[in-house]
Amino acid sequence: MRAPKAYIQWVNDHVGFNPRAQANSDALSDFVVADFRSSCNLLGSALSSGELKPGKNPSVHTRVAERSIDLVICENNDLPAISVRVSIEHKTIMTAHGKARKNRYGDIIAYSNHMHNHRRDCIAGAIVVINISPKYENPDAFAKGLERPDFNMEKVVKDTVGIFARIPLRNEPGDPNDQPEALAVMLLDYDGVSPAKLVPGPAGKGLDGIQYESFVSRICALYERRFSAR
Repeated sequence: MRAPKAYIQWVNDHVGFNPRAQANSDALSDFVVADFRSSCNLLGSALSSGELKPGKNPSVHTRVAERSIDLVICENNDLPAISVRVSIEHKTIMTAHGKARKNRYGDIIAYSNHMHNHRRDCIAGAIVVINISPKYENPDAFAKGLERPDFNMEKVVKDTVGIFARIPLRNEPGDPNDQPEALAVMLLDYDGVSPAKLVPGPAGKGLDGIQYESFVSRICALYERRFSAR
């Protein structure tokens, strides 16, 4: 599966990019779709045949709300009437882990709830990219030269990963709406100036399920379970 390595290559081709911009998220979406095509029998076939179409950043509607979603795989692309079978939201934590990880956790819960209000059998996935470098400086003007207190980055990253590893995953359409079906954590070491490196993991007790390979395999399996008879 190529998405993690391809994403690191994209970062290195765009050193100094602003993680708040859409370009890095769009690139990751393309890499994930490529992995679905090559790794998922039923989902990949539906994408190849044109039965399903990928879309980036559309507004997805419920009866009372709409929300822009990073990646959708839908039955049609006649906006705003799309019906989404699979969705992926990307979240990035580059610095200020203490605040950012709480916000991104809340974002994933709200996103999952929205997608399952849109369609109860939608498979909602999330990818969290976590930077382990203590040297990274946010490129926004307000962060230039900002002094940071000393901290144990290894512990901070471990705690951050643990927050997302503890999010329960939704198995059936009748499970709570505010849970994603799949979640992956990708770790990179990137100071914003030098080339980034992909960091192995996360690994350890209870963390196998949030590795990218497990994320893709789970979505493939859930898709076959929910949509094989259609």
